[in-house]
Amino acid sequence: MKRNDIRGLILLIIGILFLWFLFYPQHSGFLGLHTKRILLIVFGKASFIFPIVVLWIGTKLLFNKKLNSTNLKLISDIFIIWALCTILSLATADTPDANFGGFIGKYSEIGITKTVGIFGGWIISLGVIVIAVFLTTGVSFDDLTEFLSKISVKLKSRKKKSLSRPLEEPKEIPKVAIPKPIVIEKDEPKLIEKPEKEPKQPPIKKPDDTKEKKQPAVAAKIKKPETPKTEIKQLKYELPDVDMLDKPQKVDTQLTEDELRECAEKLIKTLSDFNISATIESINPGPVITRYDITLAPGTKVSSIINLSNDIALSMKTASIRVLAPIPGKSAVGIEIPNPKHETVRLKDVISSAKFTESKSLLTIALGKTTSGEPFCDDLAPMPHLLIAGATGSGKSVCINSIIMSILFRAKPDELKFLLIDPKRLELPKYNEIPHIYVPGKKASEASVITDAKEAAKALFLLTKVMDERYKRFAKKAVRNIEGYNELMEREGGKKEYYIVVIIDELHDLMLVAAKNVEEAITRLASMARAVGIHLILATQRPSVDVITGVIKANLPARIAFQVLSKTDSRVILDTNGADDLIGKGDMLYLPTGYSRPLRLQGNFVSLKEIDRVVTFIKKQAQPDYEDIFETIVATEKKQMSNESKKELVQALRLALERKRISYDLLKANGFGNRSADILSRLEVEGFIRKPEGTNRWEVFIDKIEEFLATTDSNG
Repeated sequence: MKRNDIRGLILLIIGILFLWFLFYPQHSGFLGLHTKRILLIVFGKASFIFPIVVLWIGTKLLFNKKLNSTNLKLISDIFIIWALCTILSLATADTPDANFGGFIGKYSEIGITKTVGIFGGWIISLGVIVIAVFLTTGVSFDDLTEFLSKISVKLKSRKKKSLSRPLEEPKEIPKVAIPKPIVIEKDEPKLIEKPEKEPKQPPIKKPDDTKEKKQPAVAAKIKKPETPKTEIKQLKYELPDVDMLDKPQKVDTQLTEDELRECAEKLIKTLSDFNISATIESINPGPVITRYDITLAPGTKVSSIINLSNDIALSMKTASIRVLAPIPGKSAVGIEIPNPKHETVRLKDVISSAKFTESKSLLTIALGKTTSGEPFCDDLAPMPHLLIAGATGSGKSVCINSIIMSILFRAKPDELKFLLIDPKRLELPKYNEIPHIYVPGKKASEASVITDAKEAAKALFLLTKVMDERYKRFAKKAVRNIEGYNELMEREGGKKEYYIVVIIDELHDLMLVAAKNVEEAITRLASMARAVGIHLILATQRPSVDVITGVIKANLPARIAFQVLSKTDSRVILDTNGADDLIGKGDMLYLPTGYSRPLRLQGNFVSLKEIDRVVTFIKKQAQPDYEDIFETIVATEKKQMSNESKKELVQALRLALERKRISYDLLKANGFGNRSADILSRLEVEGFIRKPEGTNRWEVFIDKIEEFLATTDSNG
């Protein structure tokens, strides 16, 4: 008597064990590890279906004691696994390295495609799996059609009921929809409260007040669509909220109108003491400095005011002033005088402004406020690279943190990656383990902020390889830049490319260790990487000619200069004076791409607590994850050896086999010429020859050469 129930129990135990082996091999001992490896090799990804089929047979044997067609159903189960392996192999036929069908799928696919072609292989494998499923489950085609018809009838009846009862639905809708507007209404007051505090910051200009009142409304409009997304899809990456940043502190730094007019009268009197007649045209108070626009009397030279800058600073009782002569677009001269009390520009002020929130670019960066107190943002994409330089303590590192933070508030990890290099090991390691971290040539689990100079030089070199690979991919799709490529991929349903922002906190340390390699890599990236979405931000506290070389400057037109010690350093960065007259603590001169004169800005400040708050929020959501294409790049480069180089290699091996020796002179005498040294190194790398220590003669491996030549001759 056949005991199908005992057989069923045995199969259930085996199926459960196989499931455990496949999903938890590290807790399955010696047998579990080797079972998973063997199953993946033989069945590929279809091995995960194998234990399910075993469990299915076990349950059928256990609960159906009068099972007469066991052999037929067992055969159909085997055909299900075979068809799945074949389908997985057909689906990954274009990528042999990622064959998901195992040995069974691979060789079945080869046999079927040679017999009936690829289309015939798909038809046969799909037909087999459908028939096998019908045999295994015992369901007929009529049963399936009846089941589908019943479902369609039920759906139609529900629609009729909903149309016949129109008054019942409005009662149910508010119950679901009420929480959504409540969430939005709670967020809006936080943003609307800003105008009560912000109008105190710009002292005189009324147009700025209206702009700032509009900013919260714009921010609220942009945030509204995000709230339902986070409620519906909680597993998706969520951008940080602006409320994670600290609110601006209430500090009375504003100058009254009387104080400003008194200072202006004092400035005019000082100029008249030096026989310069001028009148005040306008006063533009800012967070740190106030610019006084003056109109000179006819016949007065502008250079006379520039030469009097130190005397004006002495009269105004300030450390330094800056003369802007003339102001672009005006027939006036600007004199920038520091305020007695400096206002701290918080990052939240700029990020919540309309200029930042209305920008559509992922690479929008918040830089600070202008001399008139307006938030200033710019797009890194058209720059396309940025050079930052300044003395120690002038605000350079804070500016880098502000740039990183402003990008983190806009870009998701699959849209943008950071390659962070910090030889000083002080500022950037706090961003370790955020999902945006990227290091070419390393796995995502090993990616971190680079602190070693030699490793940084290697990463920059590998990034040039990534750039070349992207250019090849873009050329195949006939697109000009990363924006066009991503638009094409969106239409075709392909994988988009992410932007890569390279930030080097101290370029001087890299130039000391590997100046030639670093400069060459930076030059290549700066001149070509814009189109493929790679952008550089270089920072240094030593703006000398040996660090900021002419080649680097030529390819980095956008520059930021913080306070420097001499006019020479200012000219190295900006090609003009002015950075030596800055007052420090975020006071900067920004030279945008295409501008002849720099703009004066007060950089925004972001504290370490704010950075830790945002970074912790981001780390909880995801870990670094990207596909390292460098291994495939190396593999393709090896495969792309030209026919001519292969012929040279074969000729050199035939010569070595004939003479039983090899040398540079022998190759040169037999027509290889200047390529002899390269051929010798290639033979050594491939393992055909070796030079033992202490000798100058090459040891030739005759057996390996004969085997290689035999295979090449057989392959034609």
